[in-house]
Amino acid sequence: MRSILQTHEWAEFKKTQGFKILRLGEIFIHKRSLPLGQNFLYLPEVDTDDINPAQLDQLKKITHEQKSIFSRVEFINPFSENSHKLIQSMKFAPAFEQVQPKWRQIVDLTPTEDEILVGMKSKGRYNIRVAERYRVEVKTGEANLEAFHNLYSETVRREKISGRSLEYFRNMVDKFKGSDYLEIYTASYQNIPLSSAIIGFCGGIASYLYGGSSREHKEVMAPYLMHWQVMRDAKGRGCREYDLIGRSAPDKEDKWSGVTRFKEQFGGKAVEVLGSYDYVNKPTWYQIFKIAEKFRRQ
Repeated sequence: MRSILQTHEWAEFKKTQGFKILRLGEIFIHKRSLPLGQNFLYLPEVDTDDINPAQLDQLKKITHEQKSIFSRVEFINPFSENSHKLIQSMKFAPAFEQVQPKWRQIVDLTPTEDEILVGMKSKGRYNIRVAERYRVEVKTGEANLEAFHNLYSETVRREKISGRSLEYFRNMVDKFKGSDYLEIYTASYQNIPLSSAIIGFCGGIASYLYGGSSREHKEVMAPYLMHWQVMRDAKGRGCREYDLIGRSAPDKEDKWSGVTRFKEQFGGKAVEVLGSYDYVNKPTWYQIFKIAEKFRRQ
Protein backbone atom coordinates (compact mmCIF):
# COMPACT_ATOMS: atom_id res chain seq x y z
CA MET A 1 0.00 0.00 0.00
CA ARG A 2 1.15 3.50 -0.81
CA SER A 3 -0.54 5.33 2.07
CA ILE A 4 0.01 5.13 5.83
CA LEU A 5 -3.80 5.49 6.11
CA GLN A 6 -4.08 1.99 4.62
CA THR A 7 -1.83 0.25 7.14
CA HIS A 8 -2.87 -2.21 9.84
CA GLU A 9 -1.53 0.22 12.45
CA TRP A 10 -3.73 3.07 11.22
CA ALA A 11 -6.76 0.76 11.21
CA GLU A 12 -6.06 -0.21 14.82
CA PHE A 13 -5.71 3.47 15.71
CA LYS A 14 -9.04 4.34 14.09
CA LYS A 15 -10.72 1.66 16.20
CA THR A 16 -9.85 3.82 19.23
CA GLN A 17 -11.74 6.66 17.52
CA GLY A 18 -14.98 4.72 17.26
CA PHE A 19 -14.63 3.16 13.81
CA LYS A 20 -15.30 -0.49 13.03
CA ILE A 21 -12.80 -1.93 10.56
CA LEU A 22 -13.90 -4.07 7.61
CA ARG A 23 -11.79 -5.44 4.75
CA LEU A 24 -11.99 -5.46 0.98
CA GLY A 25 -9.09 -7.72 0.06
CA GLU A 26 -6.01 -5.87 1.35
CA ILE A 27 -7.89 -2.58 1.66
CA PHE A 28 -9.18 -1.35 5.02
CA ILE A 29 -12.73 0.01 5.21
CA HIS A 30 -13.58 2.35 8.09
CA LYS A 31 -17.20 2.06 9.21
CA ARG A 32 -18.57 5.03 11.15
CA SER A 33 -21.82 4.68 13.08
CA LEU A 34 -24.27 7.60 13.00
CA PRO A 35 -27.39 8.46 15.01
CA LEU A 36 -30.68 6.67 14.33
CA GLY A 37 -28.93 3.42 13.45
CA GLN A 38 -27.25 4.80 10.32
CA ASN A 39 -23.63 4.48 9.18
CA PHE A 40 -21.27 5.19 6.31
CA LEU A 41 -18.11 3.51 4.95
CA TYR A 42 -14.82 5.26 4.19
CA LEU A 43 -11.79 3.87 2.33
CA PRO A 44 -8.94 6.38 2.88
CA GLU A 45 -6.20 7.04 0.32
CA VAL A 46 -6.58 4.06 -1.99
CA ASP A 47 -4.28 3.66 -5.00
CA THR A 48 -6.11 2.76 -8.23
CA ASP A 49 -3.54 -0.02 -8.71
CA ASP A 50 -4.87 -1.66 -5.54
CA ILE A 51 -8.57 -1.70 -6.40
CA ASN A 52 -10.20 -2.97 -9.60
CA PRO A 53 -13.76 -2.70 -11.00
CA ALA A 54 -14.69 -6.11 -9.58
CA GLN A 55 -13.69 -4.91 -6.11
CA LEU A 56 -15.67 -1.71 -6.53
CA ASP A 57 -18.68 -3.90 -7.34
CA GLN A 58 -17.94 -5.90 -4.20
CA LEU A 59 -17.78 -2.66 -2.21
CA LYS A 60 -21.27 -1.78 -3.42
CA LYS A 61 -22.49 -5.14 -2.13
CA ILE A 62 -20.82 -4.51 1.23
CA THR A 63 -22.49 -1.08 1.34
CA HIS A 64 -25.89 -2.76 0.94
CA GLU A 65 -25.07 -5.54 3.43
CA GLN A 66 -23.97 -3.00 6.06
CA LYS A 67 -27.10 -0.91 5.35
CA SER A 68 -24.80 2.08 4.93
CA ILE A 69 -25.96 5.47 3.68
CA PHE A 70 -22.99 5.58 1.33
CA SER A 71 -19.44 4.37 0.84
CA ARG A 72 -16.64 6.84 0.07
CA VAL A 73 -13.47 5.83 -1.74
CA GLU A 74 -10.61 8.31 -1.61
CA PHE A 75 -8.18 7.91 -4.51
CA ILE A 76 -4.64 9.19 -3.97
CA ASN A 77 -3.56 9.04 -7.62
CA PRO A 78 -3.02 12.22 -9.67
CA PHE A 79 -6.20 13.35 -11.39
CA SER A 80 -6.81 12.07 -14.91
CA GLU A 81 -9.94 12.44 -17.01
CA ASN A 82 -9.89 8.75 -17.96
CA SER A 83 -9.77 7.56 -14.33
CA HIS A 84 -12.42 10.11 -13.38
CA LYS A 85 -14.79 8.81 -16.05
CA LEU A 86 -14.08 5.16 -15.24
CA ILE A 87 -14.89 5.67 -11.54
CA GLN A 88 -18.11 7.47 -12.43
CA SER A 89 -19.09 4.65 -14.79
CA MET A 90 -19.03 2.39 -11.72
CA LYS A 91 -21.76 4.60 -10.15
CA PHE A 92 -19.36 6.45 -7.84
CA ALA A 93 -19.99 10.21 -8.03
CA PRO A 94 -17.54 12.95 -6.90
CA ALA A 95 -18.07 13.47 -3.16
CA PHE A 96 -19.64 16.69 -1.93
CA GLU A 97 -16.64 17.19 0.38
CA GLN A 98 -13.05 15.99 0.63
CA VAL A 99 -11.71 14.28 3.75
CA GLN A 100 -8.04 14.59 2.77
CA PRO A 101 -6.82 17.57 0.69
CA LYS A 102 -7.49 17.50 -3.07
CA TRP A 103 -4.41 19.60 -3.84
CA ARG A 104 -0.98 18.64 -2.49
CA GLN A 105 2.56 20.00 -2.71
CA ILE A 106 4.82 17.12 -3.75
CA VAL A 107 8.63 17.29 -3.67
CA ASP A 108 10.64 14.78 -5.72
CA LEU A 109 13.30 13.18 -3.49
CA THR A 110 15.05 11.13 -6.19
CA PRO A 111 17.66 13.79 -7.10
CA THR A 112 20.75 14.37 -4.91
CA GLU A 113 20.43 16.55 -1.80
CA ASP A 114 22.25 19.37 -3.58
CA GLU A 115 19.86 19.09 -6.54
CA ILE A 116 16.84 19.14 -4.19
CA LEU A 117 18.19 22.33 -2.61
CA VAL A 118 18.68 23.89 -6.04
CA GLY A 119 15.06 23.00 -6.85
CA MET A 120 13.81 25.01 -3.87
CA LYS A 121 12.91 28.67 -4.05
CA SER A 122 15.83 30.91 -3.08
CA LYS A 123 14.05 32.02 0.10
CA GLY A 124 13.64 28.38 1.15
CA ARG A 125 17.37 27.67 0.77
CA TYR A 126 18.25 30.93 2.51
CA ASN A 127 15.99 30.21 5.49
CA ILE A 128 17.49 26.73 5.93
CA ARG A 129 20.94 28.34 6.13
CA VAL A 130 19.61 30.92 8.62
CA ALA A 131 18.33 28.12 10.89
CA GLU A 132 21.68 26.34 10.63
CA ARG A 133 23.53 29.53 11.60
CA TYR A 134 21.29 29.92 14.65
CA ARG A 135 22.08 26.28 15.48
CA VAL A 136 18.47 25.20 15.51
CA GLU A 137 18.39 21.56 16.62
CA VAL A 138 16.04 18.96 15.10
CA LYS A 139 15.27 15.86 17.14
CA THR A 140 12.95 12.89 16.65
CA GLY A 141 11.18 10.59 19.05
CA GLU A 142 8.06 9.90 21.08
CA ALA A 143 9.41 12.02 23.95
CA ASN A 144 8.53 15.06 21.82
CA LEU A 145 4.79 14.28 21.77
CA GLU A 146 3.72 16.87 24.34
CA ALA A 147 5.93 19.54 22.76
CA PHE A 148 4.35 18.67 19.42
CA HIS A 149 0.83 18.98 20.82
CA ASN A 150 1.57 22.33 22.46
CA LEU A 151 2.79 23.74 19.14
CA TYR A 152 -0.03 22.08 17.21
CA SER A 153 -2.63 23.53 19.63
CA GLU A 154 -1.06 26.99 19.38
CA THR A 155 -1.36 26.80 15.59
CA VAL A 156 -4.97 25.56 15.76
CA ARG A 157 -5.91 28.54 17.96
CA ARG A 158 -4.04 30.97 15.74
CA GLU A 159 -5.66 29.70 12.53
CA LYS A 160 -9.08 29.29 14.18
CA ILE A 161 -9.54 25.72 13.00
CA SER A 162 -10.68 22.57 14.78
CA GLY A 163 -7.98 20.43 16.34
CA ARG A 164 -7.27 17.09 17.99
CA SER A 165 -6.66 16.26 21.64
CA LEU A 166 -3.38 15.05 23.13
CA GLU A 167 -5.10 11.72 23.79
CA TYR A 168 -5.85 11.40 20.06
CA PHE A 169 -2.16 11.64 19.25
CA ARG A 170 -1.15 9.40 22.14
CA ASN A 171 -3.40 6.68 20.73
CA MET A 172 -1.91 7.20 17.28
CA VAL A 173 1.70 6.96 18.47
CA ASP A 174 0.87 3.94 20.64
CA LYS A 175 -0.55 1.96 17.71
CA PHE A 176 2.58 2.60 15.61
CA LYS A 177 5.05 1.45 18.26
CA GLY A 178 7.28 -1.24 16.83
CA SER A 179 6.85 0.01 13.26
CA ASP A 180 8.90 2.53 11.29
CA TYR A 181 5.87 4.21 9.71
CA LEU A 182 5.59 7.20 12.04
CA GLU A 183 8.01 9.76 13.45
CA ILE A 184 7.71 12.97 15.48
CA TYR A 185 10.10 15.77 14.50
CA THR A 186 10.74 18.80 16.71
CA ALA A 187 12.96 21.78 15.92
CA SER A 188 14.23 23.76 18.95
CA TYR A 189 16.27 26.89 19.54
CA GLN A 190 18.07 27.23 22.86
CA ASN A 191 16.03 24.23 24.07
CA ILE A 192 12.74 25.97 23.22
CA PRO A 193 10.55 23.87 20.87
CA LEU A 194 9.49 26.08 17.95
CA SER A 195 8.23 23.71 15.25
CA SER A 196 7.02 20.12 15.30
CA ALA A 197 5.42 17.62 12.95
CA ILE A 198 4.17 14.05 12.77
CA ILE A 199 5.51 12.46 9.59
CA GLY A 200 4.34 9.23 7.99
CA PHE A 201 6.64 6.99 5.94
CA CYS A 202 4.93 4.39 3.76
CA GLY A 203 5.18 3.00 0.24
CA GLY A 204 8.07 5.24 -0.74
CA ILE A 205 6.16 8.38 0.32
CA ALA A 206 6.89 10.65 3.29
CA SER A 207 3.73 12.52 4.37
CA TYR A 208 3.37 15.63 6.53
CA LEU A 209 0.38 14.46 8.58
CA TYR A 210 0.12 17.04 11.37
CA GLY A 211 2.22 20.00 12.42
CA GLY A 212 2.46 23.19 14.41
CA SER A 213 4.79 26.08 15.09
CA SER A 214 5.34 28.98 17.45
CA ARG A 215 5.60 32.65 16.57
CA GLU A 216 8.35 32.96 19.16
CA HIS A 217 11.84 33.38 17.70
CA LYS A 218 10.52 33.48 14.14
CA GLU A 219 13.86 34.94 13.06
CA VAL A 220 15.61 31.57 13.48
CA MET A 221 13.46 29.90 10.78
CA ALA A 222 13.06 26.62 12.70
CA PRO A 223 10.29 25.13 10.47
CA TYR A 224 12.56 25.31 7.41
CA LEU A 225 15.34 23.26 8.94
CA MET A 226 12.81 20.78 10.36
CA HIS A 227 11.29 20.08 6.94
CA TRP A 228 14.72 19.88 5.32
CA GLN A 229 15.71 17.25 7.90
CA VAL A 230 12.50 15.33 7.16
CA MET A 231 13.36 15.38 3.46
CA ARG A 232 16.92 14.20 4.07
CA ASP A 233 15.74 11.39 6.38
CA ALA A 234 13.00 10.38 3.94
CA LYS A 235 15.52 10.20 1.13
CA GLY A 236 17.76 8.06 3.37
CA ARG A 237 14.81 5.70 3.90
CA GLY A 238 14.42 5.31 0.15
CA CYS A 239 11.34 7.53 -0.19
CA ARG A 240 10.71 8.91 -3.67
CA GLU A 241 8.48 11.83 -2.65
CA TYR A 242 7.72 14.18 0.22
CA ASP A 243 4.00 14.94 0.29
CA LEU A 244 3.47 18.22 2.17
CA ILE A 245 -0.28 17.50 1.87
CA GLY A 246 -2.75 20.38 1.78
CA ARG A 247 -2.31 23.51 -0.31
CA SER A 248 -4.45 25.90 -2.32
CA ALA A 249 -5.22 25.22 -5.96
CA PRO A 250 -2.70 27.01 -8.20
CA ASP A 251 -3.43 30.71 -8.81
CA LYS A 252 -6.19 30.68 -6.19
CA GLU A 253 -6.25 32.93 -3.13
CA ASP A 254 -8.01 31.44 -0.10
CA LYS A 255 -7.45 30.91 3.62
CA TRP A 256 -4.68 28.40 2.86
CA SER A 257 -2.68 30.76 0.63
CA GLY A 258 -0.15 31.57 3.37
CA VAL A 259 0.42 27.87 4.08
CA THR A 260 0.76 27.25 0.35
CA ARG A 261 3.43 29.92 -0.07
CA PHE A 262 5.39 28.37 2.82
CA LYS A 263 5.21 24.86 1.34
CA GLU A 264 6.19 26.11 -2.10
CA GLN A 265 9.51 27.32 -0.66
CA PHE A 266 10.66 23.67 -0.61
CA GLY A 267 10.20 23.28 -4.35
CA GLY A 268 8.19 20.49 -5.90
CA LYS A 269 4.89 20.90 -7.69
CA ALA A 270 1.17 21.22 -7.08
CA VAL A 271 -0.62 17.93 -7.71
CA GLU A 272 -4.38 17.45 -7.87
CA VAL A 273 -5.36 13.95 -6.77
CA LEU A 274 -8.52 12.17 -7.88
CA GLY A 275 -9.92 12.57 -4.38
CA SER A 276 -13.18 11.23 -2.97
CA TYR A 277 -16.08 9.50 -4.75
CA ASP A 278 -19.30 8.34 -3.13
CA TYR A 279 -21.51 5.37 -3.90
CA VAL A 280 -24.94 6.32 -2.54
CA ASN A 281 -27.13 3.55 -1.15
CA LYS A 282 -29.76 5.67 0.65
CA PRO A 283 -30.36 8.92 -1.31
CA THR A 284 -32.69 10.56 1.24
CA TRP A 285 -30.36 9.86 4.17
CA TYR A 286 -27.44 11.01 2.02
CA GLN A 287 -29.08 14.42 1.56
CA ILE A 288 -29.75 14.65 5.30
CA PHE A 289 -26.11 13.75 5.98
CA LYS A 290 -24.90 16.46 3.55
CA ILE A 291 -26.97 19.11 5.33
CA ALA A 292 -25.79 17.95 8.76
CA GLU A 293 -22.14 18.06 7.62
CA LYS A 294 -22.57 21.56 6.25
CA PHE A 295 -23.83 22.83 9.61
CA ARG A 296 -21.21 20.87 11.56
CA ARG A 297 -18.36 22.48 9.61
CA GLN A 298 -19.61 26.06 9.95
